[in-house]
Amino acid sequence: MTRHVKFGVRMHQHGYDFDDLKRVWTQADRLGYHSATLYDLLNAPALECWTALSALAALTERIRLTPLVLGNTYRPPALMAKMSASLDVISGGRLELGIGAGGGTGDHLASGLSFPPTAERVRMLEEAVELIKKSWTEPKATFQGKYYSLEQSVNEPKPVQQPHPPVLIGGHGERHLLRSVAGHADICNIGFEMSLEEHRSKMEIVQRHCDDLGRDPSGIEITHNTRVVIAETEHEFEVLAAQGATDTNVSLADYKKSLSGAIAGTPEQCVQQLSRYVDGGIHYFFILFPDPIPNESLDLFASEVMSQFT
Repeated sequence: MTRHVKFGVRMHQHGYDFDDLKRVWTQADRLGYHSATLYDLLNAPALECWTALSALAALTERIRLTPLVLGNTYRPPALMAKMSASLDVISGGRLELGIGAGGGTGDHLASGLSFPPTAERVRMLEEAVELIKKSWTEPKATFQGKYYSLEQSVNEPKPVQQPHPPVLIGGHGERHLLRSVAGHADICNIGFEMSLEEHRSKMEIVQRHCDDLGRDPSGIEITHNTRVVIAETEHEFEVLAAQGATDTNVSLADYKKSLSGAIAGTPEQCVQQLSRYVDGGIHYFFILFPDPIPNESLDLFASEVMSQFT
């Protein structure tokens, strides 16, 4: 195969100390994974996303830094523009700015933040992305919206990536969020373990929104999020599956059934399963290994699966 496909290691900070994050990120960096992600969690026993990303940027060389995704309502967008530009500089141009409307009430209520209705939060997101892009690209940015504004704002140094770091918008709401994707996203992160048919349905909606806005939808990169359970042999996979069933307190049959939408099996089986999505036009995957992420799984996937797509 000669198709270039990108793989990001999807992980969260919950249950991981910084030594764990360093282990996974530095190994993924060495093995050639395209990106790694962290969640944006306020009301959780987890390291804060931006702080952890900045530290990990200093410990890695090639891997791209992808918050998946930032809650727009957690930080003023002018601050986010400054923080993201600084992280792009510190990392040598490796930021992918993942951002969403902020989907959960728990973090907001616990942290004393207001939680507007979905449609309003999406409009706030759209304004925020416009403001951030202006701040990234203009010497003195002025912006006046309903929710946010800038007045001759100086954001220096500018991001390394030109014209600006890619913006990833996460979410799948068809009426509001996917229109934001059509208007503002470079990368679209839709759902988890969706079938090809579901992807096509969502992208048809994005295309209609793009048509309304006069944008070419080919400029939006589509991602697929999936668990990966991989073992070198079928026997070793059975052992992993039995352990997964024990860890999740379900029967082995139910555990295997739960993997129906995942990438699971031997390397050869994983390649076959991924190829369906690649042939369907998806070339960027965020993969979620079982916690705690095993070094062996990172190595095996990189050497036997990733190598077939690059």
